[in-house]
Order: sequence, then C-alpha cells, then structure tokens
Amino acid sequence: MISRQFFSHCMSLFLYLFCIQDSLARVDICRTPIAYSYLSMEISSHNKSAFERNLGETEQENFNLDLIIRSEDNSLLFGVGYRYSFFNIDMFDPQTNGYLHTFFLPLHRISQNDVRSFRFSIAPALSASSNVMKNPGRYTVDAFQLLAALVWDWRLSDRVSLQYGLCGDHRFGNYRIYPLIGVHWQLHPVWTIELGYPTSQLRYQFSAGSTSSLQITPDGNEWYVLDKNLAQHSQFVYQSYALEWSFDWQLGAKLTLTTSVGRQLHNHYEMTLRDGSRVRLAGESATRFAARLRWRF
Repeated sequence: MISRQFFSHCMSLFLYLFCIQDSLARVDICRTPIAYSYLSMEISSHNKSAFERNLGETEQENFNLDLIIRSEDNSLLFGVGYRYSFFNIDMFDPQTNGYLHTFFLPLHRISQNDVRSFRFSIAPALSASSNVMKNPGRYTVDAFQLLAALVWDWRLSDRVSLQYGLCGDHRFGNYRIYPLIGVHWQLHPVWTIELGYPTSQLRYQFSAGSTSSLQITPDGNEWYVLDKNLAQHSQFVYQSYALEWSFDWQLGAKLTLTTSVGRQLHNHYEMTLRDGSRVRLAGESATRFAARLRWRF
C-alpha cells in the first residue's frame, strides 16, 4: 500500500517537473517579447547561500506566471504577469517576512518593416511584501514601479541584426535606466549568438522541437515591505547575475517544457532589520534548478 508521505513526494516531484527557465526575480520587458499569445508557469528553487562574515544564510524560491495576448496584426502585445519570491533568511531578523510579490501589466507596441523595427514597452507594477498586499490601505508610492523600454532593431544582413535602445527596471535591484545594445548573429543554421548588454546568450537547436541555450543576465528586484505589526516600512532589494543552461522541448503543437540549471552569482541583499538598522550584505553563489511550462494559444 502506498504511503501518504510517498504520494506527497511524488506529487511534489510531478509539480516541479511539469508546472515549473528563466524563473527569476526580475520583471523583464527589455528583451524582445515572444510574438504569440501564451500562458506560462515557472518555478525555481535555490540552494542555500551564506551571507558574508558568517552572519547567516538564505534560501530562495520563485514562482512566475505570465499571460500575454497578441493582436491580429502583430503590432500589440499585452497581458498580466506575477512574480513571487520567498527569501527564507536565517540567523538574524529582517523587517520583512520574506514573502514578496510583484504584479505587473505589460504592454508592447511594435512597428516594423523588412529592415527595421521599433518597440515601445511599458509595465506599471505593484511590488511589495505579502502583509502589504493584504492591506490595500497600506499601499504607498514606494510600492509602485513603472518599467519601460524603447528598443530599435536593424537587420544588417540575412544573418546579422543590431539591437539598441534604453530600458528602465529593477533587474539591478534599485531602479535604473540603462542602455541596451546587442548583436544577433545566426552563425550556422543551428547556432545563434546574441552578444550584448545587459543579456548575452548562445543557442543550439538540436531539432525542430528541441533547443539548448546558455545565458547570462542580471537578476534582481525591489519590494516595499512592512514589519509584522504593520508599523515600520522599508525597501528590500535583491541583485545578482544569473548564469543559466536550459533545454526546451516541444510537447506537441501548443506546449513547450523548459528545464534549466543555473548559478546565481554576486548575490547582494539590502534590507532593514527589526531594530531599524539598514544593512547591505553579499552572499555566496547558489545553484538554482527551474522549469517552465508554456501553452501557446
């Protein structure tokens, strides 16, 4: 007879494999969006990361949900997104409870011809701890974000294109407006290189339905948080660099499963403790396992 504990472990493994790439803390509207309507769910789990000076350690979990709808003429993409991050911080007492949420409404407007394209993207967002989310009367301007991008693409040849523009978001932790520059090179029918800032990627296509990629990109966010008594508030800031190796499998015409393994590098945390002191801590690199299921419609 199957025990309840064994069944629970099996269900957890099933959910990890099939309801779970790129399950990061950031909200990314800087990169070119996928040009079709889809619903995706992602989940990731990070190994423990010790803080500097033996001050403690943290474990991180992420869950992401995205719904994107494309207009018939391909000029407009819009939808809703959700990012959940849990930081289980041990050995000292932060002001936040560690349950952090970001809701956002992305809108991408695209105009293009055979040689050039221009994209304007914007996403108002609410980013806060769970006790803020449950108390709308506690919302302040510090809980809201406005993410935006202006991006131009210029096709230089059949195999090479140039991308440049400006982006503003929290991928570096605190809000930053930064330049976007990148070169997309179809080196071979199965090899593609994207070199640029802030993201670079190498892709290899095994077959029509399977692809592998290696990517490095900044990963971070900022959340407005309240203490347990809803009396004190502050900002919790996280920033790192994500190095990720991922695999995509096409499961029929509509479903894509992506699994990945990565390293969160140069982790930094900025937070207020319950005693009111503000600290900025570096953390060890941590391994991260993730997967995503995306349904195209």
